[in-house]
Amino acid sequence: MPHFPKPFFRPARGLWYVQLHGKQLNLGPDRDSAFRQYGQLISRPSPTPLTAASIAVLLDLFLDWCKLHREERTYDWYKTRCQSFLDSLPADFDVSQLKPYHVQQWVDGKRWNAGMKRGAIVAIQRAFNWLAKQGRIDRSPIAGMEKPPQGRREKVISCAQYKEILALFPDSFGDMLQLAWETGARAQEILRLEARHFDGDKARWVFPALEAKGKKRPRIVYLTDTALGITKRLVSVYPEGRLLRNEDGVPWTRHAVSCRFSRLKKKIGEKLCLTNFRHSFATRRLEQGSDSMIVAALLGHKDLSMLGRVYGHLGQNGQPLIDSLKKGA
Repeated sequence: MPHFPKPFFRPARGLWYVQLHGKQLNLGPDRDSAFRQYGQLISRPSPTPLTAASIAVLLDLFLDWCKLHREERTYDWYKTRCQSFLDSLPADFDVSQLKPYHVQQWVDGKRWNAGMKRGAIVAIQRAFNWLAKQGRIDRSPIAGMEKPPQGRREKVISCAQYKEILALFPDSFGDMLQLAWETGARAQEILRLEARHFDGDKARWVFPALEAKGKKRPRIVYLTDTALGITKRLVSVYPEGRLLRNEDGVPWTRHAVSCRFSRLKKKIGEKLCLTNFRHSFATRRLEQGSDSMIVAALLGHKDLSMLGRVYGHLGQNGQPLIDSLKKGA
């Protein structure tokens, strides 16, 4: 005959409680009402233990939701990490046994940097958090696990270094670098740019809200003369589809861009990315005395909170700070 723990009263709180299925449930201050609730609770079937196969099914539910409600690259990002995590689990593993150290062992077994390990943990945590919110599981067993600190791309490219790098790429990749340097646009904005986004009359790119980050308001990227000239030339060549393409006419992907930067590393000794050009744009503008609100608007930020990361770069070159102090003296 199954045994059920009885409700108990806590005088300090003036409330009745019961411990069921590993959870302490509040039944309220009234004894009769508490026991009625208790009777209803024990009449419900107890949770069914989930098997290792169930973990795969649950993660598939999360991925199916991502495919419907998130962008393709976001879905692919989660899919890669969820599959890698599943591959690390024993065949007879039960979800009731899942602990934070299982996830930690998984990422520690990979030759990833701290940022990649953090992203992998975040992916699995978000999957289980979503499952808990949807009622698929009672709670996430890894909700509170620690993660490596968020890395920051502190590298700021100087004007001299930019000219040196650009001289190495007199091709379509060079067009991409110039657009990143001149506009401060996000990497995904540059890679997704099409002729339909180009507003030549106002010298800008306009991404509709549904194609912009956050999907709440259009993203407007203003163009310098250099960026305007490149955009016009590319639009004349590719009136349909992506504007940034390689020498074979194939649109650049983030993986192809990463490979090109890996090749560049052999020549300059460090690995760069398009985000470094975006941060360098912001730092350059701030050092030149541009108003922080204007710089934030050019970057596509709705306020100054994200710009705080860029201000950190000013510490690498103390002269603008010294000049500012002298002006106020």
